[in-house]
Amino acid sequence: MLVGLFRRFGFAAVVVVGLALMLLVVVGKSATDAVFGGDGAAKAAPAPGGGRGGPGGGATNVVAVAAGMHTFTDGLQAIGTAQARESIVLTPKVADTIRRIRFESGDRVRAGQVLVEMSSVEQAADLAEVQAANQAAQEDLRRTQELFNRGFASQARLDAVQAAADAAAARLNAGGSRIADRTIRAPFAGIVGLRLASPGQYVRPGDQIGTLDDTSEIKLDFTVTETQIARVTQGVELVARTAAYPDRTFTGTIANVDSRVDPSTRTVRVRAILPNGDGMLRPGMLMTVDVRSNPREALAIPEIAILDQIDGAYVYRVVTREGATAVELVRIRTGQRSGGMAEVLEGLNTGDQVITEGVQSVRPGQPVQLGSAEPTAAQGALPLRPRGG
Repeated sequence: MLVGLFRRFGFAAVVVVGLALMLLVVVGKSATDAVFGGDGAAKAAPAPGGGRGGPGGGATNVVAVAAGMHTFTDGLQAIGTAQARESIVLTPKVADTIRRIRFESGDRVRAGQVLVEMSSVEQAADLAEVQAANQAAQEDLRRTQELFNRGFASQARLDAVQAAADAAAARLNAGGSRIADRTIRAPFAGIVGLRLASPGQYVRPGDQIGTLDDTSEIKLDFTVTETQIARVTQGVELVARTAAYPDRTFTGTIANVDSRVDPSTRTVRVRAILPNGDGMLRPGMLMTVDVRSNPREALAIPEIAILDQIDGAYVYRVVTREGATAVELVRIRTGQRSGGMAEVLEGLNTGDQVITEGVQSVRPGQPVQLGSAEPTAAQGALPLRPRGG
């Protein structure tokens, strides 16, 4: 037959037939080994559900956390600039030469303390003159009043002397005011900034001698869109952060909301107050703001327990059936997620245990053994009920 094939189809046909025969031999040997093994002994069939993680295997060690109540807030982020509670620029009211500067850069001063004295020699001389004139006018008024009371002076004379005394008193007050204009006092307690002038320097109104800031509290102004006005009412708590202190947060409250919405940007300015007793915050700092509005208690679980699928979110809940601990796959509906916690709206009840470690190693109905692990920030937050989400 091979000779006939060779004559009819040539050498190529013979090669094809040979390869086909060799393939049949190899396939047959593989099937034999699969049934009997390499040594000819028959293999045992695997038990149903056997293998790691199957329902018929041993219990898998997992870690579970009980669902509990947690405080969530509606997050609102913004960027603001820190300002001093009170702030002024130290500048003279009149053009004159600085006679004395009574502060150094960074000094803490009290309200009413003299900070700068201007040269006021001419004004002092004028004041002395009007003081003497006022004393004379007041003495003349006293004598005239006595004469009038005794009937030796007319009403017209008394009125003229009274007018002269009042004019002298007014000139004295004006002289004192001119002296006061050449003395700069602190209108409030605070910290002075860098000194920018020196004694003997001639300065004019508007020239900066220094700054004074009351930083016991910080005003933090930021803007929000008009659609968020309802979430920034007075008294709402917020947390602020600054790049200067990345590991620290500053807590405050909203003090005021501007009465107008900017028609060009459709935003409204909001002012918050941050306590600053340690003086860490300084005016001009850029700060990020996290407004914690609408605080509410809700059922929550750690986010790491949730399996997000196309058709929704699922968790493995620990159940006890006939004395055995197993897991079941439960679909849940989640709400807000923040701080490693997820709000559960449907699917779980308070106290239900959900698997947080070992989620990828279990299947529905599989027996499990509950273990322990170091509490994470999210797990530890459940029984303690943290303040914010």
